[in-house]
Amino acid sequence: MPQDHHGHQPVTIIVNARPHPWEAKEITFEQVVDLAYPGQPPTEQDTFTVRYSRGHDGHGSGTLTAGRSVGVKKGMVFDVYRTSRS
Repeated sequence: MPQDHHGHQPVTIIVNARPHPWEAKEITFEQVVDLAYPGQPPTEQDTFTVRYSRGHDGHGSGTLTAGRSVGVKKGMVFDVYRTSRS
């Protein structure tokens, strides 16, 4: 079993008000964006903002940026905003 898994049942995280099962201990910015906008690959015109809440102690809320990850906790909430330049 890969090291990044909890080793038991997946936890449920909320991404843009939709529940998603998640097994890994952490989630990356890119994974959150993919859950928020499945099948919609970003273009060069797109900018994403990822905010989270209900995280682990000391990191209960914040902003996740490209290339970074955050520890996952049951019931954690992610809000992903997509802005496209025209």
